[in-house]
Amino acid sequence: MLGYVTIEKSELRVREYDLYQAYYCGICKATGRRSGQLPRLALSYDSVFLALVLAALTEEREEVQQEHCIIHPIRKKPVVSGSAAIDYAADMMVILAYHKFLDDWRDEKSALGLSGKTALRGAYRKLRKKYPAVCRKTEEALMRLSELEKKESARLDEVCGAFADIMEALFTGFSPEDSVSRILGQMARQLGCWIYVIDALDDYEEDEKNGSYNPLRLRGNGLEGIEELLYNYLAEMVNAYDLLEIKKNRGIIENIIFMGLRLRTDAVLKERTIIHE
Repeated sequence: MLGYVTIEKSELRVREYDLYQAYYCGICKATGRRSGQLPRLALSYDSVFLALVLAALTEEREEVQQEHCIIHPIRKKPVVSGSAAIDYAADMMVILAYHKFLDDWRDEKSALGLSGKTALRGAYRKLRKKYPAVCRKTEEALMRLSELEKKESARLDEVCGAFADIMEALFTGFSPEDSVSRILGQMARQLGCWIYVIDALDDYEEDEKNGSYNPLRLRGNGLEGIEELLYNYLAEMVNAYDLLEIKKNRGIIENIIFMGLRLRTDAVLKERTIIHE
């Protein structure tokens, strides 16, 4: 999910921030335990949002333990363990990491892409058996997205829709309840569209200089209306979120949705001088 879905730390309570970090460490630990050490290198805070939202829909109690890790071998860190939502988020991160390596190998023939996809092939095969629908939908969406990018589609709704399909697959593969999955799917789709557009906007100048594909470069009206589009995605995401029955950690989740995402949007828009101080 590209690293855009993060908290606004200054607005979190100390206890909430510590729990947020414990979720991050929990996903890292779960990834190493379930799929090996290499995928841990692809860990980002985006996966914490996925785990927090899914865990918040359950009555599951969080078990926070103090543990050592490779990066912090001396001082113990709080880690959430024994969480089905964290295990699921860890598995989804591996699925995305495998496809990222595979895409890098196909597009650039990079050595890292080759080594990464080779190292994760076994783990991905296991996950594909465990989550056949999620993996199938992800593969189909990535193939469609690749085709759109190769033909340099100027249809922002098409490319955003393909990426939104991926987010929908990740968020709806956990809950067996159709009503909850529908709401999660709608929320995830809006988040996916926001991520794709904010990333395209963030890379706009570099892509323009390098001649790389960027749907914002190909639009007839350029960056006109992008501010409204981004905030509309966030508003629709909030509308879906409000329909969910959040049972815990509301403060952390809403910090991300109402502050983290909006402040990141403001920052990228200001960098592109679309909005001003």
